[in-house]
Amino acid sequence: MKKKRTIRPRSLTKKLVSFMIPAGVGLIFLAWIVVPIGMAVLWSLVNPDYPWSYPQIFPTNLSTFHWEHVFKYTNILGAIKNSLIVATITTVGCAALALPTAYAIGRRKLIGGETFKIVMLLPMAMPGMAMAIFLGRLFSQWGLANSYIGIALAHILCTLPLMLRILTVSFESVPQDIIDAAANLGAKPWDRFKEVYVPMIVPGLIAGCIFTFIGSMEEFNLSFIIGAPAIQTVPTILYSYLGYNFLRTNASVVTLVMMVPNIIVLMLTEHFIKTEYLGAALGKM
Repeated sequence: MKKKRTIRPRSLTKKLVSFMIPAGVGLIFLAWIVVPIGMAVLWSLVNPDYPWSYPQIFPTNLSTFHWEHVFKYTNILGAIKNSLIVATITTVGCAALALPTAYAIGRRKLIGGETFKIVMLLPMAMPGMAMAIFLGRLFSQWGLANSYIGIALAHILCTLPLMLRILTVSFESVPQDIIDAAANLGAKPWDRFKEVYVPMIVPGLIAGCIFTFIGSMEEFNLSFIIGAPAIQTVPTILYSYLGYNFLRTNASVVTLVMMVPNIIVLMLTEHFIKTEYLGAALGKM
């Protein structure tokens, strides 16, 4: 007779853990991502002749009325263009400023370097509206208000600390043995930076650019105080529906429109990191 196979408690626990972790992540993803986006989609498609209210679980009738209204009566296409221009200038400017600074902090022994790592994050703790009011007054005196450069400079001030922190950690993680080997082979400082550092920090640089781009796309306070009314971005249109006369349907349309560029950038960048650049970085190790 064949002996019955008994399941050990330890193996059963492992199976439960291996099931519960993906299930828990899936539930968090569902509650955090799928449900809010699904609700926004449903609200954007509510037919104004058939209002959606409690106790109805789903709208009784769907329509593209609110999408047509937003694209017809607001400057949403121009706002998308303005947001993309400002976000691109902000990302390029942040990268240009952060690269040499992060290299100096991460690879050089500077006096007070550890203190500076903490201090450089302090601007992120300041209230956005307070900074926007101060910069709006200052940029107005300098003639930078109502301009792409003015809005981008303000966005750079807000997003640069995070970019600096990410790149500083990226530079610190580069093994010193590889740098020494390149120097022993005759590589000059610029060659070491270009051929060793850059390929290995590209994943961190791309991550910093993602956060900077998305942060600029979603910034309202600075864009409104410095850019309005001459330059309108997508968040300024969104917040116009979130005031006293709260229009959830139109706000849902603008929210979904604002998500599209961010999702496209994330998908392209994720593919980019996993293939060419990450491979180049690991190939130098």
